[in-house]
Amino acid sequence: MPVTIPEGQVYLDNASTSFPKPEVVADAIAKAVRIVGLTTGRGTYFCEINPDDITVKVRRMLARLINVDNPRRIIFTYSATDSINLVLFGALGEGDHMLISPLEHHAVSRAVHYLRETRGVAFDVMPADSDGRIIPERIAEVVKPNTRLACISHISNVAGTVQPLIDIGAELKRLNVPFMVDASQSAGCHAIDVQAMNLDVVAAPGHKSLLGLPGSGVLYLGERLKPAPLRVGGTGVKSELYHLPPELPVYYESGTPNVLGIIALEASLGFIFEQTIGAFEERCRKLCGRMLSALQELPGVSIVGPTDPAIRAPVISFNVEGFSPKELSELLADKYHIAHRGGLHCAPMAHEFFGTTEYGGAVRVSPAFLTPDEEVEYFCDVMEEVTADLA
Repeated sequence: MPVTIPEGQVYLDNASTSFPKPEVVADAIAKAVRIVGLTTGRGTYFCEINPDDITVKVRRMLARLINVDNPRRIIFTYSATDSINLVLFGALGEGDHMLISPLEHHAVSRAVHYLRETRGVAFDVMPADSDGRIIPERIAEVVKPNTRLACISHISNVAGTVQPLIDIGAELKRLNVPFMVDASQSAGCHAIDVQAMNLDVVAAPGHKSLLGLPGSGVLYLGERLKPAPLRVGGTGVKSELYHLPPELPVYYESGTPNVLGIIALEASLGFIFEQTIGAFEERCRKLCGRMLSALQELPGVSIVGPTDPAIRAPVISFNVEGFSPKELSELLADKYHIAHRGGLHCAPMAHEFFGTTEYGGAVRVSPAFLTPDEEVEYFCDVMEEVTADLA
């Protein structure tokens, strides 16, 4: 029997942007738009929503989320890319060397290539196993006397590979190399512990698993790195100075902040804490296991990355024999109304590592905590129908 196609979309593109958002997030944004007319640090308030108070509260909530002692080391940015750029461009210069993983997103890979071309910053790729997981005991092979930083994507946005951060962090600590994590696919749905993992930097977007808005980002900056700011301008405090106030976080937060983004994070973090990170991880493992199991049973399907749900997140890229990623992507979108993403996913390094570049990448689906079970089952039924002639 043919699959019954819904009139609306089936959303399986949470690796790009989380959807749906919790109702409390939508409610908080709508309320703020109606009654808040000022930004942070730049006015006097007399209303039930005080952006200054909320900003302080959200820093504390984010510090709690990733186990940071000092909330003032939580800096608000405009995206994970913005956070990553602040550190890479602010801390690295001529003669420096850094390490990356083979699965980096362009937020890192384009940045390091640009730094190499314009500043002479060198980089090497850390050794990894066939799933793209860094091999901690081999990191020393690529460390140099001038290695200033190691940067790793916690969860691959192509293969869902989860890096063993505790083991990597322990080895980098032994080697005295500062450790930066791109938590774009993990912050909010996967446990991050700055202290247990020996992390010096964590960069994350607000609009993915933190369940907030696009245009919001987060940076945890430890004491070992002191990058120069990317932006210099008004901060709302110490206006008598012609240089930036040196204290954190204001030193890195010039310009008008995304107040709505911060208000959204207050609501979304409250939701995450109420549900617990453990519940998020369990739900994601269940969805990942269900989709992997279904795809593995189908003829002509090849899955990118690990097939063990214990070491991957529900970011699932795959190809189907007889279809280019573009053709399959158009079919899933136009005929079956499935929101997903096909191609190279801004991560050609990962596709080169897994050998999918020659095919034009892969098709990626990514359910999340709030994805209904019936949408996952619908996808499984669709793929069974799509591959029926390959049996």
